[in-house]
Amino acid sequence: MKQGIIVVNKGTMDADIRTRCLEDFMLSVGDRIPEADMICVYTDDDIRKSLREETGVKHQNLKAAILSMKERGVTDLTIIPTDIHDGPDFKKLKEEATGLASIFKTVNISKPLLYDESDYEITARAMHGAFKEIVKDDILVLVTAGHKVDAAEELREFERHLGKYFKACYVATLYGEKKLYKVIKEINSLQGAKRIVLVPMEFIAGEKVENDVSQEYTSYVLRLEEEGYTVESLFKGLAEYDEFQRLYMRHLYDVLR
Repeated sequence: MKQGIIVVNKGTMDADIRTRCLEDFMLSVGDRIPEADMICVYTDDDIRKSLREETGVKHQNLKAAILSMKERGVTDLTIIPTDIHDGPDFKKLKEEATGLASIFKTVNISKPLLYDESDYEITARAMHGAFKEIVKDDILVLVTAGHKVDAAEELREFERHLGKYFKACYVATLYGEKKLYKVIKEINSLQGAKRIVLVPMEFIAGEKVENDVSQEYTSYVLRLEEEGYTVESLFKGLAEYDEFQRLYMRHLYDVLR
């Protein structure tokens, strides 16, 4: 048996973020499964093209990476998505992987961060561990891309679990049902609330990161400040916190049992 692992992310041109998040996560996986043949795939076509132009290194898409694993003698393949929820990107990944599953002995796909009921509670506890000292008794607002259909119910349920650990907490979405203006209305109804800790709920995030949450993060800060709130900005991805890397590792262990 030869084990292969593919870590899948949209990617970024920001070299520091790739090192701190994606490469560090791969090192964590490699430390635990040292015998595995492991690569990282960036799903964004423009990022792969730009990286090739900048570095001269060609980065494979997911299908090509899966086929190259077969060529290198991998018999048992595991794919680790870095998605937050079971949205369109994760569904597309599953379709591509299952379409080529027959060329391997086994193909396993680990879960996104929020996938089922058990994930809501354990991720809420991780949020508490990562941010309780910063949030204190103030307001925590998480911002994620979300999706009109796929993410609505799970994010509502996740927000309910968060409420066990924070006095006031909200999950705002760029595209889902709970956009920022709705969150602001709820916050405005609180008595004496003036400080907000704003956290991007994405695997990677930062000023130069190309995902939608990173591109809109500054406008979220400004919008909240316009409402009279003091905003504590934690502008980095979940992969930079050990608490969340461990959750993705937990999902990996689940499929390797």
